[in-house]
Amino acid sequence: MLLKMFRTPEFWYKKNIISKLQIILLYPFSILWTLVDEFKRYFSKTYKSKLKVVCIGNLTVGGTGKTPFSIYTFKILKNLGYNPVFLTRGYGGLKKGPIEVNNSHHFQDVGDESILLSKVGTTIVSRNRSLGAKFIEKHKDKFNIIIMDDGLQNYQLKQDIKFLLVDKKLKLGNGYCLPAGPLRQPIERGLNDIDKIILTGESDKNEKDLFKSFNIPVIKSNIKTTNLPKIKKEKLLAFCGLANPNKFFDTLKKNGYEISSTRKFPDHYAYKKNDINNLIFDANDLNLKLITTEKDYVKISENKDQIHFLPIELELCVKDKLNFELFLQDKLNA
Repeated sequence: MLLKMFRTPEFWYKKNIISKLQIILLYPFSILWTLVDEFKRYFSKTYKSKLKVVCIGNLTVGGTGKTPFSIYTFKILKNLGYNPVFLTRGYGGLKKGPIEVNNSHHFQDVGDESILLSKVGTTIVSRNRSLGAKFIEKHKDKFNIIIMDDGLQNYQLKQDIKFLLVDKKLKLGNGYCLPAGPLRQPIERGLNDIDKIILTGESDKNEKDLFKSFNIPVIKSNIKTTNLPKIKKEKLLAFCGLANPNKFFDTLKKNGYEISSTRKFPDHYAYKKNDINNLIFDANDLNLKLITTEKDYVKISENKDQIHFLPIELELCVKDKLNFELFLQDKLNA
């Protein structure tokens, strides 16, 4: 629950004397983090599912668009004639699973990302991914592909296809593991056996250079906004509970919205009634409209009619989409 405690530290992505001092102080703990990860990798019993497993994850903590790209991959597979099912940990939820997400579940039960996934297709929450895969296998007449939303650092379930998502702007930060940097694993370990790197977020002309030496195909994705709230003539109070909240604010601005004020909450924040009341009071006091992310919106239970949300999807260009489809078919039919 590391990111529930704070937003992304700035020193992970800055180069100055203060950042270097912070890295030096925290580096011994990064070594410990790496040793623990190696211990888990070495001693974990990995289950090979009867179904093909497509894993979509990241190497850094914080949002890189895993859930939107999992949804995009789901739709691609459906169009190709497959019957995929989502498997996720249910980060932030109380249910250990395995359990199928349904309309009666609250985000506090299964996590916010699971709620979003379940709007698109059948979603199974299981903290133990191998148990989740076995649960799905009982219904293998209905499903033939498991899409694992997050889990590249999970060693309980063998993954047949691995996609690594990397933010175009933030990339891999300072290159250090937690807590001195944003990495969940050392770069060499994290890029091992990755099939494709999917770049998300803002563009950077040198974005591919970082991965040249690893000989891994790199694809750029684009943010797609649909069903935009019709409040572009209004001034907004934008709020969110994300590791990198500025990404959301920048997306709003690029889509023509005028942000007059912002509120930032910790990643995966569980909004309380008082939080929403305060936001509504501030917005009314400043004569502003409230807007948030869809991921935050599903965690709001009251006064939702006074809050707008920005739907965001990820997509590939026509050429990359075709190559992506061919790659999936080749790997899944092998």
